[in-house]
Amino acid sequence: MRRRRRTRGFVQVASATASERLRLNSFGHAYLAMGLVLGAILIYLALAAEVTQASYQIAQLQDQQRQLLAEQDQLRYQEVTLHAPAQVEQQAAQTGMQRVPPTNYVSSAPVAIDLQAPVGAPPTDSTPLWERAVAALTNKLGVSRDAMAATH
Repeated sequence: MRRRRRTRGFVQVASATASERLRLNSFGHAYLAMGLVLGAILIYLALAAEVTQASYQIAQLQDQQRQLLAEQDQLRYQEVTLHAPAQVEQQAAQTGMQRVPPTNYVSSAPVAIDLQAPVGAPPTDSTPLWERAVAALTNKLGVSRDAMAATH
Protein backbone atom coordinates (compact mmCIF):
# COMPACT_ATOMS: atom_id res chain seq x y z
CA MET A 1 0.00 0.00 0.00
CA ARG A 2 1.26 3.33 -1.05
CA ARG A 3 0.83 6.44 0.79
CA ARG A 4 -0.67 9.30 -0.95
CA ARG A 5 0.81 12.59 -0.33
CA ARG A 6 -1.68 15.27 0.12
CA THR A 7 -1.02 18.26 -2.12
CA ARG A 8 -2.68 21.54 -2.08
CA GLY A 9 -4.44 22.85 -5.17
CA PHE A 10 -3.29 25.81 -7.19
CA VAL A 11 -6.01 28.10 -5.83
CA GLN A 12 -5.13 27.27 -2.26
CA VAL A 13 -1.46 27.87 -2.91
CA ALA A 14 -2.15 31.13 -4.75
CA SER A 15 -4.49 32.46 -2.11
CA ALA A 16 -2.08 31.52 0.68
CA THR A 17 0.75 33.25 -1.17
CA ALA A 18 -1.37 36.33 -1.86
CA SER A 19 -2.52 36.56 1.74
CA GLU A 20 1.02 36.24 2.99
CA ARG A 21 2.23 38.96 0.65
CA LEU A 22 -0.74 41.26 1.21
CA ARG A 23 -1.15 40.19 4.80
CA LEU A 24 -4.90 40.12 4.49
CA ASN A 25 -6.99 38.56 7.17
CA SER A 26 -10.42 37.04 6.59
CA PHE A 27 -12.05 40.48 6.63
CA GLY A 28 -9.63 41.64 3.96
CA HIS A 29 -10.77 38.83 1.67
CA ALA A 30 -14.37 39.77 2.28
CA TYR A 31 -13.66 43.44 1.51
CA LEU A 32 -11.83 42.50 -1.67
CA ALA A 33 -14.72 40.28 -2.83
CA MET A 34 -17.27 42.98 -2.00
CA GLY A 35 -15.22 45.54 -3.91
CA LEU A 36 -15.11 43.33 -6.99
CA VAL A 37 -18.87 42.70 -6.81
CA LEU A 38 -19.54 46.41 -6.31
CA GLY A 39 -17.33 47.26 -9.32
CA ALA A 40 -19.18 44.72 -11.48
CA ILE A 41 -22.53 46.17 -10.39
CA LEU A 42 -21.39 49.73 -11.22
CA ILE A 43 -20.20 48.66 -14.67
CA TYR A 44 -23.53 46.91 -15.27
CA LEU A 45 -25.49 50.00 -14.18
CA ALA A 46 -23.43 52.26 -16.42
CA LEU A 47 -24.05 49.99 -19.43
CA ALA A 48 -27.76 49.76 -18.62
CA ALA A 49 -28.01 53.55 -18.43
CA GLU A 50 -26.27 53.89 -21.80
CA VAL A 51 -28.59 51.33 -23.41
CA THR A 52 -31.63 53.12 -21.98
CA GLN A 53 -30.44 56.48 -23.28
CA ALA A 54 -29.78 54.99 -26.73
CA SER A 55 -33.29 53.47 -26.82
CA TYR A 56 -34.81 56.87 -25.97
CA GLN A 57 -32.80 58.50 -28.76
CA ILE A 58 -33.90 55.80 -31.21
CA ALA A 59 -37.55 56.33 -30.27
CA GLN A 60 -37.15 60.11 -30.65
CA LEU A 61 -35.52 59.74 -34.08
CA GLN A 62 -38.26 57.35 -35.21
CA ASP A 63 -40.92 59.90 -34.18
CA GLN A 64 -39.04 62.62 -36.03
CA GLN A 65 -38.83 60.42 -39.13
CA ARG A 66 -42.59 59.78 -39.00
CA GLN A 67 -43.27 63.50 -38.74
CA LEU A 68 -40.94 64.29 -41.64
CA LEU A 69 -42.55 61.61 -43.83
CA ALA A 70 -46.00 63.01 -43.05
CA GLU A 71 -44.79 66.51 -43.90
CA GLN A 72 -43.25 65.25 -47.13
CA ASP A 73 -46.56 63.63 -48.13
CA GLN A 74 -48.37 66.89 -47.38
CA LEU A 75 -45.92 68.88 -49.50
CA ARG A 76 -46.28 66.45 -52.40
CA TYR A 77 -50.06 66.78 -52.23
CA GLN A 78 -49.79 70.58 -52.20
CA GLU A 79 -47.43 70.49 -55.16
CA VAL A 80 -49.85 68.38 -57.17
CA THR A 81 -52.83 70.56 -56.32
CA LEU A 82 -50.97 73.81 -57.03
CA HIS A 83 -50.00 72.64 -60.51
CA ALA A 84 -53.49 71.43 -61.38
CA PRO A 85 -54.98 73.34 -64.35
CA ALA A 86 -58.00 74.56 -62.35
CA GLN A 87 -55.76 75.92 -59.60
CA VAL A 88 -53.51 77.69 -62.11
CA GLU A 89 -56.54 79.31 -63.77
CA GLN A 90 -57.94 80.40 -60.40
CA GLN A 91 -54.63 81.96 -59.34
CA ALA A 92 -54.31 83.69 -62.70
CA ALA A 93 -57.81 85.16 -62.31
CA GLN A 94 -56.98 86.36 -58.79
CA THR A 95 -53.91 88.21 -60.04
CA GLY A 96 -55.86 89.86 -62.85
CA MET A 97 -54.66 87.75 -65.73
CA GLN A 98 -57.12 86.94 -68.49
CA ARG A 99 -57.15 84.26 -71.11
CA VAL A 100 -56.61 85.85 -74.51
CA PRO A 101 -58.10 84.28 -77.62
CA PRO A 102 -55.48 82.85 -79.96
CA THR A 103 -53.91 85.43 -82.23
CA ASN A 104 -53.75 85.27 -85.99
CA TYR A 105 -50.29 85.06 -87.38
CA VAL A 106 -49.13 87.11 -90.37
CA SER A 107 -48.64 84.94 -93.39
CA SER A 108 -45.26 85.21 -94.98
CA ALA A 109 -44.42 85.57 -98.62
CA PRO A 110 -43.00 82.50 -100.32
CA VAL A 111 -39.23 82.36 -100.44
CA ALA A 112 -37.57 81.77 -103.79
CA ILE A 113 -35.36 78.82 -103.01
CA ASP A 114 -34.84 76.15 -105.61
CA LEU A 115 -35.12 72.94 -103.62
CA GLN A 116 -34.50 70.89 -106.76
CA ALA A 117 -31.06 72.40 -107.37
CA PRO A 118 -28.23 69.97 -106.65
CA VAL A 119 -26.08 70.62 -103.59
CA GLY A 120 -23.00 72.60 -104.44
CA ALA A 121 -24.49 73.96 -107.65
CA PRO A 122 -23.47 77.44 -108.77
CA PRO A 123 -25.72 80.26 -107.55
CA THR A 124 -28.74 81.01 -109.73
CA ASP A 125 -27.52 84.61 -110.12
CA SER A 126 -24.71 84.62 -112.66
CA THR A 127 -23.81 88.25 -112.06
CA PRO A 128 -20.17 88.66 -111.11
CA LEU A 129 -19.50 89.16 -107.43
CA TRP A 130 -18.05 92.65 -107.87
CA GLU A 131 -21.21 93.84 -109.65
CA ARG A 132 -23.39 92.46 -106.87
CA ALA A 133 -21.24 94.26 -104.27
CA VAL A 134 -21.53 97.54 -106.17
CA ALA A 135 -25.29 97.04 -106.55
CA ALA A 136 -25.64 96.45 -102.79
CA LEU A 137 -23.65 99.58 -102.09
CA THR A 138 -25.65 101.72 -104.48
CA ASN A 139 -28.92 100.39 -103.07
CA LYS A 140 -27.74 101.53 -99.66
CA LEU A 141 -26.94 104.95 -101.07
CA GLY A 142 -30.34 105.23 -102.75
CA VAL A 143 -29.31 104.98 -106.38
CA SER A 144 -32.00 103.21 -108.33
CA ARG A 145 -31.40 100.04 -110.21
CA ASP A 146 -32.56 101.61 -113.47
CA ALA A 147 -29.74 104.14 -113.28
CA MET A 148 -27.31 101.29 -112.95
CA ALA A 149 -28.87 99.48 -115.89
CA ALA A 150 -28.56 102.60 -118.08
CA THR A 151 -24.79 102.59 -117.61
CA HIS A 152 -24.49 99.10 -119.13
